[in-house]
Amino acid sequence: MTANLTALHCVNSWEAAYLRDEVNGYFANGIELAPGATVLDVGANIGVFSAAVHERSAGEARIYAFEPLPPLHAILERNAREFFGGRVTTLPYGLSASEAELEFSYFPAATIFSSSFRDKGNVDAERRRIAASIAEMMRREENGSAVSRMPAPILRALVGRQLRSMRQLETHRVRVRPLSRVLEEHHIEHIDLLKVDVEGAELEVLHGIEDRHWPLIRQAVVEVEGWRRNGAVIAELLGEHGFSISTEQGPVQRAADVGMVFAIR
Repeated sequence: MTANLTALHCVNSWEAAYLRDEVNGYFANGIELAPGATVLDVGANIGVFSAAVHERSAGEARIYAFEPLPPLHAILERNAREFFGGRVTTLPYGLSASEAELEFSYFPAATIFSSSFRDKGNVDAERRRIAASIAEMMRREENGSAVSRMPAPILRALVGRQLRSMRQLETHRVRVRPLSRVLEEHHIEHIDLLKVDVEGAELEVLHGIEDRHWPLIRQAVVEVEGWRRNGAVIAELLGEHGFSISTEQGPVQRAADVGMVFAIR
């Protein structure tokens, strides 16, 4: 079987649809896939981005997909086995600045929000932030409808009510590793595209790349949570390593304090 974005096994169907809509945003601002590209999917979830790479490369890309949460990695591994023809290597750990074990919060009803940066102490604040983003998305997608005319505070409250499932969380202790060590172990000699979507841990992932390995990376796309705090920092870090930088933040992303950094040599 071949990879198909609509055929992948998933935890929640609404999340799969959300990820399918989101994935095209990574292939913007000059990001391209060369024949036989090597791609690192950091924060792979169930493998939707990997599936998009597989489709765009006609099955010729070599993909390394990182997912540390055991329930998600099990589905990622199944998708890789059934749909990717041996072109995806699934790795059951995350990336960070050093070798460690971290507590990750896993939300079974909203897995895309799982993170080492969310816990019982901040989940309500995080739910409000995410609700604001989803409400903004709904207002724009339902232009002219009753939803689009609904006052923003009321719409956010309604969406927030739907996200109460985020209060149901499991804690998993997972392994994280520096990317440089992984490159050595798997004998990865070049990276045509590094995609990072790790729900707030972006700087930790980038700090796990040693100076000698930065020249191996041709392109990078980083989704940055906490854009006001970290957007410029991550753009500057990539620029210091020889990339041309462009950034993007639409109204929906702005509502969630999220943005994208695109880096090309």
